[in-house]
Amino acid sequence: MVSTRSPLRALALGAGLLALGWAPGARAQSAEPRREATSAPAQFSVIAEQVARLFPVLQTDVIEVSGDRVTLAAGRQQGVVPGIELHAYREGRELVHPRTKQLLGRTEEPLGRLVVTEVADRYSIATLAPGARGAPSAGDKARVVAGRVKLTIVPLGSGVRPRLVEAATYDLVQELERTGRFQVVFGEQVAVWLGERAIPAEEFMRGRGVREAHEGFKLQHLLAVRYTTAQGKPFMDVRLFSSVLEQPLLAQALFVPPSVRASPSQQFSTGPGKDGAPLQRRSLLARLLSGNFEPNTYSAGASSIPLRSLAVFPFVVTSMDVAVGRDSIPRIAVTDGQRVFQYRLVGEKLEPEWTYDKLMVGGILGVQFADVDGDGVLDVVVNRQDAKVGMLSYILTTRNGRAAVLVEDLPLILLAVDERGDGVPGELWAQPLNPDTFFSRGAVTRYVFKDKDLAASGQARPHDFFRLTGATFATLGPKDKAPRALAFIDEQNRLVIAQGGQELWRSSASVGRGLAQARLEIMQSRTAVDKFVRMEPNPLAVDLDGDGIQEIVVPVNDEEAGRLVVVFLGPTGLRTQVVASGSEGVVTGLGVVPGADGAAPSLVMALVKRSGLLRTGGDTQLIMTIPE
Repeated sequence: MVSTRSPLRALALGAGLLALGWAPGARAQSAEPRREATSAPAQFSVIAEQVARLFPVLQTDVIEVSGDRVTLAAGRQQGVVPGIELHAYREGRELVHPRTKQLLGRTEEPLGRLVVTEVADRYSIATLAPGARGAPSAGDKARVVAGRVKLTIVPLGSGVRPRLVEAATYDLVQELERTGRFQVVFGEQVAVWLGERAIPAEEFMRGRGVREAHEGFKLQHLLAVRYTTAQGKPFMDVRLFSSVLEQPLLAQALFVPPSVRASPSQQFSTGPGKDGAPLQRRSLLARLLSGNFEPNTYSAGASSIPLRSLAVFPFVVTSMDVAVGRDSIPRIAVTDGQRVFQYRLVGEKLEPEWTYDKLMVGGILGVQFADVDGDGVLDVVVNRQDAKVGMLSYILTTRNGRAAVLVEDLPLILLAVDERGDGVPGELWAQPLNPDTFFSRGAVTRYVFKDKDLAASGQARPHDFFRLTGATFATLGPKDKAPRALAFIDEQNRLVIAQGGQELWRSSASVGRGLAQARLEIMQSRTAVDKFVRMEPNPLAVDLDGDGIQEIVVPVNDEEAGRLVVVFLGPTGLRTQVVASGSEGVVTGLGVVPGADGAAPSLVMALVKRSGLLRTGGDTQLIMTIPE
């Protein structure tokens, strides 16, 4: 598979420009400069240089410590300015190569961060920031690291055209990146957080909620840019906040330079002077796979893929599914491993329907939508497992706006399948748990809902290496000519596509790797040993270009980079291309919402940003692509 630049990654700013009070947003993502870009306005270059001067590459000594005042042997002549942060540390024993006897360096004991408050020509005064491990002493050292500083930018727009905000923010980011000192990330989640807490943008610029935002989102430095209108012109207020100071390190205000040009609202195939012929809207597949994308083009031109943030959950979503029932309302089901949540998607807003939180042993391995009883109401198929009891799967439905159990305590691993291409799975494949390997390869039993229970209705043999995890059916040719193909993730984490049990194609690189894990207790020499088996996220079969042939989208979670692989039918057969999801994290679920009136479909993704020493905590963002 060949990696490519992605419009989804390039357009994370589209979600970041959410006005206060919009739907919850997604996590920040890295910004990268264009390869070829026009020069930004001189005013932005000045601001970028002012910000960069607050982070000089510097190493100095601690001269003396008196109370909370720390005197450093560097001042104005070395580029020190009030507000800069240094990391204090204490050198320890020498590290000597055992064979060459070469001095490699010294051990270092981190002491904490210092914030400069006073600056003289050849020395400066600093205070120790909260959370320090120990107070420095004379002879210790302090430095500003030479690597790129992580800088979170939060654009807040009010009364200014969003496209102008995007263009101005891009130019400012371009200049910040050009200094070589910053790794700029977009803090759209901060804008959402402000809206949820009803903190006006103007009060945030004055410092209200800044400390809480730094602590809640683990930010180091925050560059807030508020766009307003003054004297009939677009105006921007730029303030740099540190995590250890109440007042801003930098405050600048200026009119948006006239040279900043908003991208046109209509997509054109040619620029001015080329007849202005409008280009037909491109399909989602064409925009995903286009090689013309450059990072940070942000919704500019025909290559754009706008993103919207649907929700941020303060827990790890281990599985997610999306489906549209007979009432034409898209619904989203998610689980955190213990509870099941169902939401309606109304426009671009999530509305909670119900939560199923029954105290049970074990944990939930996955959720899927289906219509197992054929009543048109979406059901949720829940795989649950306990290491001692086995499978305790169940099926939920909705009655009178609440969750109701359709079938419970099923000793089976379940997979809802849509073999005929009806849009919503109506049949279940199942197997009992294998006590040694959890999954059994090959044949599965078909089940149907009958008399308030599941009844076997025959056997299926999809592929010799098939497992009941990470699978979907797809239409890879004309419906009247080509049977539905099965795409699944095998034990080696390869995506396999098969028809009639015969393998058609297999990926050369690994895909999948979900977060949910089944736990088995295996007896070895009279001792119970835990064995963990990873569940796989289900691939998504979706017609991205409207030609009646579906593409397959599958997560790639070997790194927490939020990457996807798109498998599509090219002139020479099946091809793959790697794209980015628009945010970093583990993709634990994919879904699709069909477009209305011929519009392109929208992809919905659950991305988990893990945290904690054991990487078991974290939060989850749901993001959705929006048609042109």
